[in-house]
Amino acid sequence: MQKNTANKPAAAKQGAEALPNVPLGLMPVYMWWQANGRQVVTNAAIVVIVAGVVFGAAQWRRQRVEGANREFLQAQSFEELSDFVGKYGSMKIAKAARLRLAAAYFDAGRYEDALDAYDACLKKGAPVGFAEVAQMGRAHSLEAVGSLDEAAAAYTDFEKANAQHFLAAQARMGLARVLTLQGKKDEAKLLLETLKAERTGEPMVEMAIAQLEGVVNRYEPRAARSLFDRADEAAKSLEALDVSVPLAPDGEAEEP
Repeated sequence: MQKNTANKPAAAKQGAEALPNVPLGLMPVYMWWQANGRQVVTNAAIVVIVAGVVFGAAQWRRQRVEGANREFLQAQSFEELSDFVGKYGSMKIAKAARLRLAAAYFDAGRYEDALDAYDACLKKGAPVGFAEVAQMGRAHSLEAVGSLDEAAAAYTDFEKANAQHFLAAQARMGLARVLTLQGKKDEAKLLLETLKAERTGEPMVEMAIAQLEGVVNRYEPRAARSLFDRADEAAKSLEALDVSVPLAPDGEAEEP
């Protein structure tokens, strides 16, 4: 009985056609690519996309920082500085803007606004190396608005926490001013005498102490006056002017 071998060449030919036209030495590479190539391409595409997003975000941040720096240097008025803080409040440069805004308010005599700005500066974080400047500015603002007890506490706390800071002498002198305003001139003078002994040989500090001593010595608190006292002073002022109303011949006052 003869075996049917008619289909064997066709089957062999079909199997040969299924094999890729790849040199035998590269066959392992081909087989790996068939198994993993699609995933490799997908991963590579993801890496490219992520890299593009990261690069774009870095470019955007760089341009935003550069724009913020330009606007910060150009901002001069209260409104410009306030708008800058609102626009760039989440950036580090906003810390410097808050400090500038607080100082500008104080220099303009807007002490309530200055106090609010210094509070915001300290709450949000002052620029590196300027936290003590903001604390001292807040103490000055408390003194300026008449919150003397709070100002005294702020000056005292500052000096205790920053005894070696260059503003420590200013804190002691600020406390002396507050004590003077509270009618405690003797305590204020003692503070200044002690400070003078501690900072001998520092011409700038000695000059500031001497000027403040003169102010303390001359200061006299204003006596409180009641409404009756003011009315009495007003009546005396009118009497001194000798104001009289001319009378008509019949004894009645003439109409003006």
